Amino acid sequence: MFLERVVENLEKKSDKVVLIDKKNGKYIPLTFKDLKKRISTIQDKLSELNEEDRVVIFMENSPLWIASLFAVIFKRGIAVPSDYLLSEKEIFNIFRDAQPRYIITSSANEEKVKKAVKKLGYKPAVINVDKLSFDEDKPLTVKVPDIDEVAVILYTSGTTGNPKGVMLTYKNLNHNIEGIEDTGVLRENDRFAAILPFHHTYPLLVTAILPIVEALPVAFIEKLTPNDILSTIREQNVTIMVGVPKLYQVIYHNIMVEIGKLSGPKKSIVNSALKLFKKVGIKKLQRAVFKEVHKKIGPSLRFMISGGAKLNVEVAKGLEALGFNILEGYGLTETSPLVSVNRPDKKKIGSAGLPIKGVEVKIVNGEIVVKGDNVMKGYYNRPEETEAVIRDGWFYTGDLGFIDDDGFIHITGRAKDVIVLDNGKNVYPEDIENEIFKSNYILEVGVFEEDGVIKAIIRPDFELLIEEGVEDIHEFIKQEVKRTTRHLQSYKKVKEFKLTDRELPRTRIGKLRRFMLPDMYKEI
Repeated sequence: MFLERVVENLEKKSDKVVLIDKKNGKYIPLTFKDLKKRISTIQDKLSELNEEDRVVIFMENSPLWIASLFAVIFKRGIAVPSDYLLSEKEIFNIFRDAQPRYIITSSANEEKVKKAVKKLGYKPAVINVDKLSFDEDKPLTVKVPDIDEVAVILYTSGTTGNPKGVMLTYKNLNHNIEGIEDTGVLRENDRFAAILPFHHTYPLLVTAILPIVEALPVAFIEKLTPNDILSTIREQNVTIMVGVPKLYQVIYHNIMVEIGKLSGPKKSIVNSALKLFKKVGIKKLQRAVFKEVHKKIGPSLRFMISGGAKLNVEVAKGLEALGFNILEGYGLTETSPLVSVNRPDKKKIGSAGLPIKGVEVKIVNGEIVVKGDNVMKGYYNRPEETEAVIRDGWFYTGDLGFIDDDGFIHITGRAKDVIVLDNGKNVYPEDIENEIFKSNYILEVGVFEEDGVIKAIIRPDFELLIEEGVEDIHEFIKQEVKRTTRHLQSYKKVKEFKLTDRELPRTRIGKLRRFMLPDMYKEI
């Protein structure tokens, strides 16, 4: 099991650098020996933790976050990673449901925790890891759990605004780690970057747990800006970027804007090369032609991994044409998270890849249904809701899609997002969004239906539009919407839209919170 491999790394690879922190612009390397000290010191503060006691981890990504996770599960406690950006009311709701014995936090979040705890009716112990000293070598406690025991409870951020606690067992996590290893993606000199928040199952598994199991370094990002992310990837020779579609959309958009600023023969050559490489790709040649782009993004990058939401096909094709290697996957919190992924040697752009080892996938009435050791134990304290989604061992995902003749999974949307018009026609908002997003002048688009009318909220690239001297931005975007959707059937076309300079409402992992769009539309 993966826990035994972590213990072995702590003991036998004590001098190997595994975490690279970043503070005030400086990188601070931490070895397995340093990690062990931090785990044992935090365990010392968890002195009264019993097996199956819940421990909420409520803080920003850091080496101490990872140390806190292993401090808890090494003692057979249940870790409850929570989004540190939640409001006092939202975190109180998680505290009330999880009933933690301990809450591990940082100085930046301690005050919010203490305010939420006051309303609980009992007093869990609050540990601020920033106030601990890690100079001493304290004894490390490791209790071997049963593989079917719950390791973590993850509260879904909820695209519907109704978070539930997902119970994942050691078997679930172990299955996903073995599934990733089976894809052949990893090499012994790989390096990761911790870009996404660990409270979500995708980064938790791939950038918090997996690197510690595999003894592969993970670099932390000090400020979550595109510049700081890319500078860390370059300076720390990161080989595998784990991101969400929104990150790749920003990267691709900025590249295309720069290409648009070229003039004369150079612009013509670059556009011709992109057009050619979208049809026929030779990675070495592509990387040579777009050498400056790779130098800016990260010359060491082997793979861009995309998950958490569906990646726009144009973005994927564009980045592939530029010489990057995109591997898109699919999964849910309830599946630990991985269900399927594209492999380096088996890949279809626009698909979610092939199921990982030990996972069965089928389509029932258009819905994707999953079976395997990756499927959760259930929702915490919600047996009826668990029974509603797990039937005869199959997990009903709520996602719509199909499996092609080669076994690749294709996602078409969420069942609850499908717009059924008065004429009985079904409209998938993501399909419309993907077309509109082909415009280089549009950063984000959210489509929804109201009173039988298909509407959209669009966030244009105002800076680019002003730079190009566009005077009537609304009219310009109207023409862009018409141009990009002219081939769609009339009933799929956007009838009304509004512009905004605000980001559209999304979960922390980048999924559009579509249920919030009508209210946002009214506010604009």
